[in-house]
Amino acid sequence: MERSWWWKALLYGALVALACLYLVPTVVPESQQPAFIKKYFQKRIQLGLDLQGGLHLVYEVHVDKAVSDKVDRIASEIEDRLKKDDKNPTDVAISREGRDDIVVTFKNPADQGKLSEEMLREFRKQIDVVSRDTATGVVRLRLDPDQIEEVRDSALRQGIETIRGRVDKFGVAEPTIIKKGTDIIVELPGLKTADFERIKNIIGKTAQLEFKIVDDGSDYMKRVEALVPKDSGIDILPESWTEKDSGKPHEDVYLKAKTRESLEKFFAGLTGENALPADHEIGYEENAVRNEAGEATQDRYWRTYYLKKRAVLTGEYLSNADQTWDQQTGRPEVTFEFDHQGAILSERMTRENMGRKMAIVLDDKINSAPVIEGVISSRGRITLGGFGDPFQLQQEAKDLVAVLKSGSLPAPLRKTFETQVGPTMGRDSIEKAKFSMLIGAAAVVLFMLIYYRASGIIANIAMTLNMLFMVAILAAFEASLTLPGIAGLVLTIGMAVDANIIIYERIREELRNGKSPRSAVDAGFSRAFWTVFDAHVTNFVAGVVLYSYGSGPIRGFAVTLLVGIITNLVTSYWLSRWMFDLMVGRRSGAPATLSI
Repeated sequence: MERSWWWKALLYGALVALACLYLVPTVVPESQQPAFIKKYFQKRIQLGLDLQGGLHLVYEVHVDKAVSDKVDRIASEIEDRLKKDDKNPTDVAISREGRDDIVVTFKNPADQGKLSEEMLREFRKQIDVVSRDTATGVVRLRLDPDQIEEVRDSALRQGIETIRGRVDKFGVAEPTIIKKGTDIIVELPGLKTADFERIKNIIGKTAQLEFKIVDDGSDYMKRVEALVPKDSGIDILPESWTEKDSGKPHEDVYLKAKTRESLEKFFAGLTGENALPADHEIGYEENAVRNEAGEATQDRYWRTYYLKKRAVLTGEYLSNADQTWDQQTGRPEVTFEFDHQGAILSERMTRENMGRKMAIVLDDKINSAPVIEGVISSRGRITLGGFGDPFQLQQEAKDLVAVLKSGSLPAPLRKTFETQVGPTMGRDSIEKAKFSMLIGAAAVVLFMLIYYRASGIIANIAMTLNMLFMVAILAAFEASLTLPGIAGLVLTIGMAVDANIIIYERIREELRNGKSPRSAVDAGFSRAFWTVFDAHVTNFVAGVVLYSYGSGPIRGFAVTLLVGIITNLVTSYWLSRWMFDLMVGRRSGAPATLSI
C-alpha cells in the first residue's frame, strides 16, 4: 500500500472519532457522560419550537415613532447649520409638529432667507419645503413620502436584527425572527418557564434613550395649575433651585399623583388654548414615597415634567454601556459613553442650557432629571430607582446593559399575541421522522447491495458516515433541528448514494472497455469528479438561496441541506475512493475482478 493511504486512514479515523465525541452529549444523558466529555464536548443539537416547545410571540412595531425620530434628527442637523454662522448669529426656534413637519421660526423675519435652497440641498431627498412666510419668518418643512416608507422598512429590518442580538445574548439557540407586514414574529425554542418573563422583558424593552430639556418656569404650567380639579387626586407642588455658579433662581411647579394614568388623562382632557403645545410634551417620572426619616417606602407616586418635545440627543450615539455600583448607596446603576458625534451634541446641549434640568428618558419614562451644572461631553449614568431588591436591580442593570449594547429598537413594540407551544406534537413527529428515516435508509441500503453487490457495501458505509458527520456538525454548531430539518436529513439519505451511482456507472463502463479493476477505479473516480462536483455546487447554490431569502422552517431545511451537501461530497468521493483503494490494492496481487 502507498504511504498516503495510511495517512488517509488515520485522518478519516480521527474524523469519525471526533464526530462520535461531538454526538455523545446529544445521545447520552448528562448523568452518564464521562468527565472528559462534560469538560470538552458540551455542545449538542437543539430541538426546534415544533419539536420541544417554547415561546411564540408577535409584536406590532410602532413605525410612526421611528418616523418622528428621523424628523427630530433632521431638525437638529438644520439647527446646527444655522447656528454655525458666527458672523451673523441667527435667533431661531425649530420644533416638530405632528409626525412629519418641521417648523423653523426666525425671530427676525428677514433672517428666514438664511434657510436657503443651497443650505437645504443636502436634505433635498429627505424633506420638502411646504411654505415660507416672509411676514412672520416661519418656514415649514415636511418629510418626503418616499423617506417615510424607507424609514418604515428600515425600522422593521433593524428591529429584527436588534431582537436577534438580544436573544443571542440570552443564549437561545436558533431563534426564528421574521417580519410579517408591520409585525415581527419571534419563536424561541427550549425556554424554561422561569425564563419566559425575563426574555419577554428583554425583547420588549425599546431601550430608546433620549435627552430632553425641561422647560421650567413656563407660563403653560402656571395656567395648568389653576385647571386641576380639587377632587382629582392630583397634587400641585412647587419646585425651586439655584444655579451653582451664577446664583440665578429657578422656580417651577409640577403635578403629582399615585398613578401615571390619572395624570395622562388630565392632560388629554385639556383643549383649546389650554391644550398641550405642539412643540412640548409631558414627561413622567416614578418615585418612591419617603417616610419622615427620609427612607424610601414601598409606595410609589408619579410626577410630571414639562419637556421640549424634540430630543436634542438620543441613544443612537452610544458607544458603550456597563453595569457599575453607586459608591454612596451601593445600588447598581448603568454607565454609558457617547461616540464622537454624541459627545459634540452633548457638550453643546449642556453648554446652552446651563442651570436648567435635563430629563433622561428611557422607554418613554423619565429616569432622572438632573440640573446641568457643567458641560457634559462623553459620559453619563442611569440609576435604577434606588428601591427594590438589590439582586433584582442588579439583574435589571445587566439586562439594560445588554439591550443598550445591542442597540435600541428603532420603534416601540406592542405585544399582540403570545402562546407557549407544547412539545407533545413534537415527540410524535420525532418518532414518525425516525421511522421514515429507517425505512428510507433500509430501502437505499438494500438497493445498493442488490444492484452493486460488494461495491454497494462501500456506498452504504459512505452513506452511514455521511449521516454521522452531518449530525456531528449540526451538534458542533448547536444547530436547531426542526421538522423541515428532519426532512432534510431524509433527503440526504437519498443524495448520499447519488454520487456513488455516477462513479460506479463510470467504473462499469471502464471495466467493459477491458481495463483492470485498479485502472477502472482510477479512471472512474477521476472522470466522474467534475460531474459529481457540479451536481453538488448547483444544489449548494439552491440551499444558499433558500437560507438567504427563506425564514423559519425553510431556513431549517436549508441548513440541513447545505451541511449534507458538504459531507456527502467528502464521503462519496474521497472516502469512497480510499475504501476502493483498500479493495483493489496498490501492490501486486490485486484482484482480477471487481464486484460491482
